[in-house]
Amino acid sequence: MNEDVPWSIALLGLLGAMGCSPVIAQPDTLLKHITLDEFVVSARASGFNVEAFVQQVMDDTTFHKAFLNTRYYPHRVISELEVRAKKEKRRATMHREGALVREGSQAFLRLDSISEHGPLRKRNGGFRYLTVEMYDDVFFRRGPYRAENTIRSRRQEIDRSSRFDRYKSELKKFMFDPGQEIASVPFIGDKLALYDADMAEHYDHRIWADTRDGQACWVFSSNVRTGHERDAVIQEMHTWFHQENGQVMAREYHIQHASIILDFDIRIKVRNALVNGALVPLRIDYDGEWDIPLNKAEAIRFNLLMDAWQVE
Repeated sequence: MNEDVPWSIALLGLLGAMGCSPVIAQPDTLLKHITLDEFVVSARASGFNVEAFVQQVMDDTTFHKAFLNTRYYPHRVISELEVRAKKEKRRATMHREGALVREGSQAFLRLDSISEHGPLRKRNGGFRYLTVEMYDDVFFRRGPYRAENTIRSRRQEIDRSSRFDRYKSELKKFMFDPGQEIASVPFIGDKLALYDADMAEHYDHRIWADTRDGQACWVFSSNVRTGHERDAVIQEMHTWFHQENGQVMAREYHIQHASIILDFDIRIKVRNALVNGALVPLRIDYDGEWDIPLNKAEAIRFNLLMDAWQVE
């Protein structure tokens, strides 16, 4: 791994804070940029508290909790990954099937089926693509560990024991708490804070009602304004909140940036479900491209399907 350039963050487009303190917008700041659909207007007249909902959007921890549950409750996982590197003669693919196993307080991920095709690895056995390496490390933890799903802090702490651990922490920070903090990455860090007061002018926000997998939801959507695309990294983000319990049932977001230093275009979709009262992911989709000088461009797509959850 190239230790001299902090580019693995851009590689995935999943960026998070590294200690900077953003100016977080207050709900009333965002309210000036929010449009309510007719159903929400009617619900507001009947008692729906829009200001409280906006605060909930900013303070949510249920999305993070769902991912912690992937390392706590037994379940089955099936994953497909495809590399579409532009100059490769053959595309590379990876298929994995396995299950999270709990034995008392300990847990481990058992891989039952693995198949790889194409130029996925280097001669020394390591992955040729950093996206794949990060994917493998974040979603397919090696060895037994103590199972725990407690959120100790709303904001993720950065693991600085190594550069790779730092990148991995930043990946998780953005996935679990997107838009809440600013990354100290040159040229793009200050464009990530979706709810930062300084970013409010670049977005149109909307609250609307929808049904997701049979569940009535309030949806908070953020779309960058036409002509402001270069002023923001998060181009759009849509989050479905369960109307009764406020948990995040789904989230879809698109992040993009183009410059001499960094060039990436990535879309992520996460679908959750309630199983015996616990929020757990059912599907994660990633589709992204990135390119920086002196490194091979990567175009990679992967998805993870999780089912057979055992929640007691």
